[in-house]
Amino acid sequence: MEDLADITALLEETISQLMAGTETLTAEKGILLADQWIGPLQSSENTKPIAEEVQKLKSLLQAQPVNEENVTAQLNHIAEKVAVLAPDMGTEGEMPSLLAALATALRMSGETTGE
Repeated sequence: MEDLADITALLEETISQLMAGTETLTAEKGILLADQWIGPLQSSENTKPIAEEVQKLKSLLQAQPVNEENVTAQLNHIAEKVAVLAPDMGTEGEMPSLLAALATALRMSGETTGE
C-alpha cells in the first residue's frame, strides 16, 4: 500500500483536476488518473470495490467515441462509494474531509461532463 502522504497527495491532485472542469480534464487525463488509483485501491479490502468502479470508468474513457452520459453515471457511482467510505476513515486527520471533497468533485465533474 502507498504511504499516507502519497495517497493524500494523489487525493489533492485528483480533486484539483476534477474541480478544474472539462476544459482541462480530458479523457486521456482521466485515464492517467485512473491508472494512478487502481493499484492503491486494490491493495485494501475495503477499497477493492472502488478499484473495480475506477477500472470501469477507465474503460468508458477509452471508448471511441466517449459516451459522456455513461461517464457521468460512473463518476456519480464512484462518488457514492467514496462518500460511504469517508466516515469509515475516522474523524482524525484530513482523510475524511479529503474523501468527502473527492466525492463532491466527482459529482461536480460528472455534472459538467454531462452538459
